[in-house]
Amino acid sequence: MKKSLFLGVALLPLISYAQVGVNTTTPQKTLHVNGSLQVVNELNVGGNGTTAGSAGTAGQVLKSNGPGKAPTWQNLAGVPNATGTVIVVDGEFIVAQEIVVQMQEDYTKTTSVSITDPIGNLTNKIIDNENKYSATASTNSFKVSVDGIYQVTMNAQLSTKNGQSPVIGIWNDTSNQWVARVNDRFTATDGQLQTYTLLTSIPMVASDVYSFRITNNEPVTVKYLSSGSTGSGPVTQMSLKRLR
Repeated sequence: MKKSLFLGVALLPLISYAQVGVNTTTPQKTLHVNGSLQVVNELNVGGNGTTAGSAGTAGQVLKSNGPGKAPTWQNLAGVPNATGTVIVVDGEFIVAQEIVVQMQEDYTKTTSVSITDPIGNLTNKIIDNENKYSATASTNSFKVSVDGIYQVTMNAQLSTKNGQSPVIGIWNDTSNQWVARVNDRFTATDGQLQTYTLLTSIPMVASDVYSFRITNNEPVTVKYLSSGSTGSGPVTQMSLKRLR
């Protein structure tokens, strides 16, 4: 009888109060621990009175969903197992869309001045982590996954006639206009080489199609390799990366 009475008295505070405190007499939540907490097994979040919460999977992190809501286990990056740069957009970790391509052969533009040519032979894909780029020996095109600001880097070694002003850049195939470009007077002698570089950041929209292009008043060749007596290596490269 004494044991039963003692047990009833011991449980009375737990039954009477909805909150339990450890090292505190004024608990603020259902369980309030004023001190360190050691967890030697899984940590389950969510669930309900009859269903266990989720323990997540290896490599996930715990994300708060705000007051009154259970936290959730989530992948650190928004695109699991993707290759690319992790950025933060609106408070979320994502892997930024990236396209990096190089040439596999020289490409020569022979069309008239009024036409901007998609640069052909840009078929060596280094990175295309969202599979938005396509290219052949005579053309190329790509799309962005979401509206945003994208960093553009274009490096091209060209050969044309002295005095020409070739233009390289990104063309919006949907609106039929340049959205990023660079041009400079070709000061090398006829048939020699000069390198053109474009570094900029521009807004791009997911609904449009784009391409890496070139135009010039005379035939112009985009070189695949830079070569010399001590060796050679790829010299023309185009890249695009989402910033925000």
